[in-house]
Amino acid sequence: MNILNVTSIVEWRGGDAQMYTIYNLLKKYDELDQYILCPENSVLYKKALNDKAQVIAYTKKNKVFSLIKPIIKCVKKFNIDVLHIHDSSALSAAIIAKMLLKKDLKIIYSRKRNNTIKNNFFKKLKYDNKYIFKIVSVSKAVEKIFVDINIPKEKLLTIYDAINVSEFANKSKTGLIHKELNLSEEFKIIGNISSLAKQKDLVTFINTAEKVIKENSNVRFVILGTGSEEHTLKELIQTKQLENIVYILGFKTNVADYLKEFDILLMTSITEGLPLTIYEAFASKIPIVSTKAGGIPEVIKDGINGYLTEIGDADFLAKKCLLLLDEPDTANKFKTHSFDLVTSQFDLKNLEENYYNFYTNL
Repeated sequence: MNILNVTSIVEWRGGDAQMYTIYNLLKKYDELDQYILCPENSVLYKKALNDKAQVIAYTKKNKVFSLIKPIIKCVKKFNIDVLHIHDSSALSAAIIAKMLLKKDLKIIYSRKRNNTIKNNFFKKLKYDNKYIFKIVSVSKAVEKIFVDINIPKEKLLTIYDAINVSEFANKSKTGLIHKELNLSEEFKIIGNISSLAKQKDLVTFINTAEKVIKENSNVRFVILGTGSEEHTLKELIQTKQLENIVYILGFKTNVADYLKEFDILLMTSITEGLPLTIYEAFASKIPIVSTKAGGIPEVIKDGINGYLTEIGDADFLAKKCLLLLDEPDTANKFKTHSFDLVTSQFDLKNLEENYYNFYTNL
């Protein structure tokens, strides 16, 4: 079986990270011959080229139409059986390419985000047509957005993401954040790792920090990531006079090292598929306080292996953070349950098995 993974994304996002992880897990199987088609100026292309992966670049001039010809060319050259599509714009291009090719070709579409799809004729036509064989979601919350626009259930499948558990479990605390910020060891660290985007609602993260610090002055807050909201968030921090309380540390390549320094992972998102950061915190034995965004409640059960709150509720988020800081036994219970869960269900071995079975059963 010959598989062509297609993405039109230039930045390094969750969808490309997931796809490249699966590519590397499955490349040992002779019966699966995988290729990647992506923009020539993308982070993925540079990474795949460096790894000597089977990657093909195209020049991205617009969202959809510049990708159609490269898809057709790759399908013919490599005798592709399956087009695995990893973003919405690439899906539009793949459908047009399939119509032009008139070849027996299966289109698989993977989706990570649970942002709402408008229930109108054109959206339904895009996602519910004879050219798409399966839509694969990373959580039931993501799958539900397709159920809501009446996509037939037999077209839908959920395959949960996974991580290399040992990569995070084997890390030790080094005082990395305390050294970087020149903090004494007495300070607890509450952190978030995400793109600085509106859907992450880091305004609520900052509002939560403001409330926590009034009750416990020995806490500092850090955000790892970059994005379009960075200037707005820094202005808010300054307005609230929290410059020595909340720190935006930027993009980090050694996420596992930073995450291990957290005493709590605080997630304040409005929409989520099911972020890998949740699994990474599980593996790092970091307790979590989170909103009920997207698929997060599918793996965090309130009071069992973490605390969940309503979206935007800074008061309750702060209350639960303070509770965890004051109750180490509860924090340890959350750590144990979460670590057992990620080890048994969300390690890379699970992802490899699930996708191998999925492809070979097509």
